[in-house]
Amino acid sequence: MLKGLASIGLLMIATLHAQQPSEAELNKLAAYMDKALGLHQGISVADVGTGLAVRHPIRIAREVAPGGKVVCVEVRQSAVDSIRQAVDAQHVSNVGVVLGKDDDPGLAPRAFDAILLSNVYHEFTQPEPMLRHIREALKPDGRLVILENYSVAGRSDSPADQAKRHDMAPETLEREIAAAGFVVKERIEPVLVSSPDRLRYLVRAQTR
Repeated sequence: MLKGLASIGLLMIATLHAQQPSEAELNKLAAYMDKALGLHQGISVADVGTGLAVRHPIRIAREVAPGGKVVCVEVRQSAVDSIRQAVDAQHVSNVGVVLGKDDDPGLAPRAFDAILLSNVYHEFTQPEPMLRHIREALKPDGRLVILENYSVAGRSDSPADQAKRHDMAPETLEREIAAAGFVVKERIEPVLVSSPDRLRYLVRAQTR
């Protein structure tokens, strides 16, 4: 069932949180994410577009241990090297790193129980082949969890205008992943309020 919480009350909440998220807010975001991913011991999770921050994959790796694993994907070798260094510094042994491409994350087929795209989907330059490969990498009934931001005032703007802000409205996102063969199971908004006009939401989908 889709959950939508955007409202006038939501805008009032946003006004009160026009600052960097607190540790409590980040922990709440992590809880939403972990539940959507269906984390438990022994499963395999891919984090596509990890970036330089390894907070999420390291936490997830500890949740799925023993027996589970996390694979981080980046398209720049420098980012891959940085992630490896950060993971080694945390002494986490069940995190791997893959150098992907703009049109292919380089993940093994039917190998993952869940795939996470956190604040990265709007950066995809070739979303159609990326989604196809992501779908192929998921096990049957595997979960795709996407977190993105959108502007409340610009929610109905064109995709091009939203992309300039590094935004993507949930309606646009859901339309694109549905066309790629996913079924949207849940939308939660917001999972984080970044500014009076900027909200982060979560979409959970599964393969058909």
